[in-house]
Amino acid sequence: MKSQVLPLIQRGFTCSLICLAGLALQSQSQSAERSVLEALTFHASFDKGIEADVSKGNPSLYTISSKQPKETIRRGLHTQGQTLWKKNSGIQGGGALRFNANNAPWIFYQGEGNVRYDRQEWEGSISLWMKLDPETELAPGYADPLQLTTRAWNDAAFFVDFSKDGNPRDFRLGAFADVRVWNPDGKDIPEEKRPLLPVKTPPFGREKWTHVLFTWASFNTGDKNGVARLYMDGASRGEIKGWKQTFTWPASESVRLYLGLSYIGLIDEVSCFNRALKPEEVQWVRNHPRQLVAQARD
Repeated sequence: MKSQVLPLIQRGFTCSLICLAGLALQSQSQSAERSVLEALTFHASFDKGIEADVSKGNPSLYTISSKQPKETIRRGLHTQGQTLWKKNSGIQGGGALRFNANNAPWIFYQGEGNVRYDRQEWEGSISLWMKLDPETELAPGYADPLQLTTRAWNDAAFFVDFSKDGNPRDFRLGAFADVRVWNPDGKDIPEEKRPLLPVKTPPFGREKWTHVLFTWASFNTGDKNGVARLYMDGASRGEIKGWKQTFTWPASESVRLYLGLSYIGLIDEVSCFNRALKPEEVQWVRNHPRQLVAQARD
């Protein structure tokens, strides 16, 4: 009898451990979900259209319909079909933005309110999903799925882009402080000595969605302690550090979150957060596509 009871006790103990581990994982996921939702400042799911679902600022999408003789901006999507909102083409059946031409008019959301900015001890995160084959779909030259700036790509700007050539092309994170700070002499600095993080053989594909998220922390401290990190499909792909990351942004509508500059492919589920997400929070965002807006509405 004793020999029969002991295995039963052992099996019961093992089941208890498995149950406890499952509860711990569920609790950890719920905690990550709460903290992510608390940090959310902007979310465009594109499920029902181009207006942002969650917005601490202006939810509208804008098109730069003309740049000469002066910039002309129109609310809405006005790209003559070169960029489209397509329903049933996003993650898990939702809508998405489809970019069809590398020379399409630029589109953007206003950054003020939607992207938290602090003149001291600044941090944040931006997330998006992408679907494309870079080697067969992108036109020659650089392509920026996302760019955040008030002035130019190399002057107080973040971006993720594809290198202009290569097979496969590099996918890169850029975190460029004020140009007067990182390049005060206006020199022609080689790319390998710029605040860039390249990813070799990035995990993109025509038939798969790839999650991209980058964070920044300890910016605008006056010291060289700023760190920007890139995650792809939930995994860390490196960081940019050792730079004095001074971003001087005016508190105005000139801060813009551009999407699809010279890019051809799909973009979905664009989100902004008011702090640098932790690795477990990055994993939650990656593992729960389309849930951000649903949970935020609740």
